[in-house]
Amino acid sequence: MKKSRYLIIGILLCSIQPTYSSEPDEWAGPQERVFFSNWSININIGATSYFGDLSQYDLNPIKKLGYESKLAYGFNITKRIKYFEVAGQVIYGGLKSKYRPEQSFETRIVEYSLQAGLDITKVLFPHNTGKYGLDVYVGSGQFMFKTTAYNVFDGLQIPVETGTGVPEFVYFFGCRLNVKVSEKIKITSDLSIRQAQNDNIDRYIANGDFDYYSFLNIGVSYSFGQIFKPIKDESKQKVNKRVPVWRAENK
Repeated sequence: MKKSRYLIIGILLCSIQPTYSSEPDEWAGPQERVFFSNWSININIGATSYFGDLSQYDLNPIKKLGYESKLAYGFNITKRIKYFEVAGQVIYGGLKSKYRPEQSFETRIVEYSLQAGLDITKVLFPHNTGKYGLDVYVGSGQFMFKTTAYNVFDGLQIPVETGTGVPEFVYFFGCRLNVKVSEKIKITSDLSIRQAQNDNIDRYIANGDFDYYSFLNIGVSYSFGQIFKPIKDESKQKVNKRVPVWRAENK
């Protein structure tokens, strides 16, 4: 957790450095701070899937999506710095399982997190101008959940609700495929695996192992470049003037 935080803080500190002209006596136009450029937002939809004590279809992705997953939505805001990216994310999704009639549940999850990523395509192919890209990332955050479990009594399922009193921590890693549609729009496909620091999402505690869930989604990313444009100050312009040199002619 500490390493992830230090990485995110380091990238943020690097991002606030201003850019300057290569010639100190020349004015290179309005000074643009790196922090205000290369931002994008991403809206996505997909499924969150359950991996835990009561999951049955961990090796069967079709049944996993059908029987142990629920619809999920996500929103990202991302800042890119060369090969790196820092992003904030919010997810609303759910999990479910019908392991047995007396051990079935449904859960709703809300998660907010920070992540740090690396553009693998630009690292391996710095001059690549193709429309495909691949990012990998790690992150951490907090989530809250509300679980409805079903107990069987005299042949009837009786719902029992439980949830978080305070937000719980979650750690994750993932990868994202980008397809460039235009200069500002990309189609994305994303998969991440998330470890909840809790073994009670399914309301079933066994061996003290943490529960996991995944988030698989497709989305649309829009790049809006600068979020702030500096005002041009003519009084601060510097002009590199050359002083003419006079030489005496030989007579």
